[in-house]
Amino acid sequence: MSQQRNRTHRTRLAAAAAALTGLLLAACAGPADMEPPEVDVPTPLPAGIDFSPEVTASVPDDSCDPLASFAPGAVTADQARAQLDNDGQISIGISQSTNLLGYRDPVTNSLAGFDIDIARAVATALLGEDPNIKWVPMTSNQREDSLKEDRVDLVVRSMSINCGRWENIDFSAEYYRAGQRLLVTKDSGIEGVADLTADHTVCTGAGSTSGGNIAAANDKAQQVTVPDFNDCLMLLQQGTVDAISTDDTILAGMAVQDPTLEIVGEAFSVESYGIGVQKDNTDLTRFVNAALEDLIADGTWANSYGDWLEEPLGTAATAPTAVYRD
Repeated sequence: MSQQRNRTHRTRLAAAAAALTGLLLAACAGPADMEPPEVDVPTPLPAGIDFSPEVTASVPDDSCDPLASFAPGAVTADQARAQLDNDGQISIGISQSTNLLGYRDPVTNSLAGFDIDIARAVATALLGEDPNIKWVPMTSNQREDSLKEDRVDLVVRSMSINCGRWENIDFSAEYYRAGQRLLVTKDSGIEGVADLTADHTVCTGAGSTSGGNIAAANDKAQQVTVPDFNDCLMLLQQGTVDAISTDDTILAGMAVQDPTLEIVGEAFSVESYGIGVQKDNTDLTRFVNAALEDLIADGTWANSYGDWLEEPLGTAATAPTAVYRD
């Protein structure tokens, strides 16, 4: 009986295998010209993207001298520290995703870049060696509010000084002078801002001065804004936009990441970077200005520029001369 059951079991397995083989062969024997089904996969877009932002062309603002900060004077570190939220720690708003300026190095997992070097040097002057720094990553659109709402003591994030911002926050003296240009693919045929037409889309950061500068230079192109400039890089690479426009320092960091891209055209704005400080924290601003004077004089500024920006921008540079109001 046992041998009979085994033969019957083997027979049933063989029949099942034959049936399965037949089904597989039938499934593969479809029409020779059958095409794979078309699937509509939506293009990934960053959160907060705006394809129809309200943008007003920038106009010269002569209501103040925006570069005139507070002279260092005789303010001591103790007086300046008294204006920190915690006199043993300084909180600094930065970018952690802007290549060359402020980004997190994937190898060391530490913050690096020109803005980070400037921020560390100022913090060291204020708190001593190995300062206790609370780094606060933020988008360009969060810079002013972070100071107004007392979330940080300073902002060192490629922040352009202008009269409108002076109404809400204070600024250090200018520590870097950039200019706004375009980043495009090398086969785009676009050679400068004048080449943009109504058929072109150009990406920039929401809340930055870049949108107004684009509109003033050429109001034909359709602007697209995103919360962070770095989101523009993905949009350009996937063909959603035709160009990116912001400071040449930021564009240089993107071009280093993608050799199929290039910066084109002459600069059509002047972007003077300053360190943002909470309104009326004048002693802290004066001390920051003293620290900036020192780091320029001792070569820290020049070394950092050489490390991060000189080769990508293709030009030597010197630190701006400070302007003071008192």
